[in-house]
Amino acid sequence: MTQELPRSATTVPLHLTVDPYWDSLTVITFGRVDDGLPPAQCPVLGEDERIGFLLDGPGAGPVIGFRVAEPHAVDVLALESDEIWSGPRFGVPALGLVGVSVGEILLAVQGRFREDEPTADALHFHAAIAAGGEDPGDVIEVEGSFRLALEAGDMKALFGLGYTLVEAGRPREAYDALRRYTELTPSNAWAWFWLGRACVDMGAAGEARSAFERALACEQEGSFETDAREYLEELSS
Repeated sequence: MTQELPRSATTVPLHLTVDPYWDSLTVITFGRVDDGLPPAQCPVLGEDERIGFLLDGPGAGPVIGFRVAEPHAVDVLALESDEIWSGPRFGVPALGLVGVSVGEILLAVQGRFREDEPTADALHFHAAIAAGGEDPGDVIEVEGSFRLALEAGDMKALFGLGYTLVEAGRPREAYDALRRYTELTPSNAWAWFWLGRACVDMGAAGEARSAFERALACEQEGSFETDAREYLEELSS
């Protein structure tokens, strides 16, 4: 039997990220991220597999948002799913919308943004990535861009800021960002790995070991593969 999708929506306004670099749209509760969410919290919405709900917990509501791959390629008016048009209703301040459906939000995005036009958070986030690729030794621009992305509402920038500061030899500054990110993405192995790296550099071996163990546990549950095992072996030697 197919499980009925939850229809209750979060009452918290949603943050909008239009990202043409990754050709994606993410609309999610302010202060949350979709990074590393397990599949049970990202069910496909309707008949188009490019559209998926984001749930607050595995198989349960409330719905905290949704994401769309190739958002400008979706023929919204051809979608017939009740969940698209009659499902959870959301507020999206960036679009000036209150109490609207997934379909209405997607139509508004297609009308408001060109295919190559990002929201400010995506613009700064990818500027940080580009700056890091050009000159990894100079962190000023990278750090600044991640901080701007964070101020623009993209909480994923906590992760970028954290690992950037670890690599820059500033683990104490990195710790707070990475600790917060593990709270937002407890199933993300890389979040725990980089928290462990910050702890190693601070001399907090016990907390580092716990973080690497959490990273390995996440890997076993299907998250990303990391270098946590090697670091654990070094701590044990």
